[in-house]
Amino acid sequence: MPEFTVVKVLAAIFTPDFNISNSLKIANTAFNLMGDRLDGEQTILPIPQDAPADIPRVTLQSSDNLLSLSVAPSRTNLVFSIPLESVVDVIDYSSYYSNMSKFLVEFSAELDLNVQRLGYVTDRLIIADNALSSILDRFCNKDQIIKGRPFYNPKRFEIHSLKKYDWEGFQLNSWVRLKFLPIKSKDEKIKPALLVQNDLNTLSYEEDPGASFKAEDIKKYFDNIPSHLKKVLNLYFE
Repeated sequence: MPEFTVVKVLAAIFTPDFNISNSLKIANTAFNLMGDRLDGEQTILPIPQDAPADIPRVTLQSSDNLLSLSVAPSRTNLVFSIPLESVVDVIDYSSYYSNMSKFLVEFSAELDLNVQRLGYVTDRLIIADNALSSILDRFCNKDQIIKGRPFYNPKRFEIHSLKKYDWEGFQLNSWVRLKFLPIKSKDEKIKPALLVQNDLNTLSYEEDPGASFKAEDIKKYFDNIPSHLKKVLNLYFE
C-alpha cells in the first residue's frame, strides 16, 4: 500500500441540546483538560444562544496552528491539520491527535453534554508521479482512460463512495473520497498528489434523533475507529 502521510484528523461530537451560556467556562474546561497543548490564539465570542448553532463560540489553537478546538452549540471539533505543501517532509505528527478520545470523553462529561452523534475524518496524502494512474488503473475501465475517451489525462479526478453498515454496535455512514490533485510544494513546484479522505460518522439527528452516546460509547468509538479506518483504506489499495 502507498505510504500516505496523515495531513488532517478531525474528531467531532454533535450536541443538539447544548446551551452555551458561559463561554469562559467552556474555554477553562478545555484548558484544564488539554494542558499547554492549546497555547496559541484564543477566540471567545459573546454570541447569543439563538444565533446559528454551527457558529463556534469558543476557538482555541496551538501556537504552531496544527491543533485547534472549536465549540459551537451543535458540535465540538478537535482538529489536527498541516498545510498540504508541508508534506514533502514526512514527520510523525501522531502525538497531536493521539489523545482525541480521552479529551472528548472528559470534555463531554465535565460539561454534562448530550452527545447525539460521533464523527471521525482523516485526510491522507501522497505525492507521487503515478498519483493519477493509481486511481485510473485500479478503478476505471481500461477503454475509458485511453486517448479520446472521457478519463484520458484529466487535470483533477475524484471518486466518492458512501456505505452504511453496523460496526461494533454503531450504525455508520462511511464516506471514502479519492482525489487526484496538483499541490504546490515548498520549492514552489507543482507536483501530482493523491488525497484520500475517510469520513466515518454515526447517523445524523434526522436519521436517528433518539441517539445518545454515554462516556463509554464515546471512548469505544474514538479508541477503535482509527484501526477501522485503516482497514477501509486497505480495501482500496491492498
